[in-house]
Amino acid sequence: MIRNLIVGLVGLVILVVLIGMMLPRTVQLSRSTMIDAPPSQIFATIDGFRNFERWSPWSEKDPNLKLEISGPAFGVGAHYSWSGNKDVGTGTQEIIESHPYSDLKIRVTFGGFSQPSIAVFSLEPVEGKGTRVTWALHSDLGANPLLHYFGLLMDRMVGPDYEHGLAKLKTLVEAQSKVDFAVLKVERVDLQPQTIAYVSGTTTTDVDTIGKALGVAYGSIGAAMKTAGLKMDGAPLAITRRYDPQAKVYEFDAAIPVAPAEATLPADGAVKLTKTYAGQALRVVHTGPYAELGKTYALIDAFKKAYALEDNGNSWEQYIDDPTTKPAAELRTLIFVPIK
Repeated sequence: MIRNLIVGLVGLVILVVLIGMMLPRTVQLSRSTMIDAPPSQIFATIDGFRNFERWSPWSEKDPNLKLEISGPAFGVGAHYSWSGNKDVGTGTQEIIESHPYSDLKIRVTFGGFSQPSIAVFSLEPVEGKGTRVTWALHSDLGANPLLHYFGLLMDRMVGPDYEHGLAKLKTLVEAQSKVDFAVLKVERVDLQPQTIAYVSGTTTTDVDTIGKALGVAYGSIGAAMKTAGLKMDGAPLAITRRYDPQAKVYEFDAAIPVAPAEATLPADGAVKLTKTYAGQALRVVHTGPYAELGKTYALIDAFKKAYALEDNGNSWEQYIDDPTTKPAAELRTLIFVPIK
């Protein structure tokens, strides 16, 4: 009897293994929803992990969930790790592809599984209805045939969580701004410090008055550079220390990058030397008249809010083209916004 029992158990194990070997090694599932918002606003909410806890379907399952966000604020390399109770487990997520404002690919590694899964968000505008958001998961269960049985349960186990997460994402995004900043030419950059000669000034917020004040400031900087034997090492820029449209006050540092980097100027002069900001920033390309810069700044503000970004210092403009030789519609201005 014992021998027959052992033989039967061995046979059962072999049968389970054989069936597991025939089951698919890979498994896929997906869920979709319609969200009444432009793709840019939705994409910003899922690109990076600063907003993740606000719509995650798992955040409610463990109030003591431990998490860590690292890497860039958004885009490729943004990283998220979690450790929680049995309902949420442990694991990591890392953005490996980011294509604003259409699709996002995330590598997800669950604790206990050697093979990472790939989560994909796809955004499709639907005229008159908003944006269709699809959240899909592609998993490789590895060579272990016993793990292949999880594939039979994956949709039933994970599908409801995806539905709940998309419902929370819909509620969150539809309650936010509907400003579409997709036209904004923006990228995240890591800036290195650069030596600049600068002079501080104050003027009104009138565009023409600002232009004249900057012109005078650049003239004094140029004279000081000539006296000190310094060379121009980049396009002129203007650092905003205060911009108050109600009080009509604009305080600025007009500056010119100089070489060599270890340059010196008289300590008692109006023109000083310093280093520009070093670190993470947004770089935005504005093409057009200076009078329309306000519209670009409004889009930048909407972008920062959607991505949950914080300012990390004074922003500045760098004037690539000479307004005396190029049409206003073609003038290029780089806007740098330090973020954290």
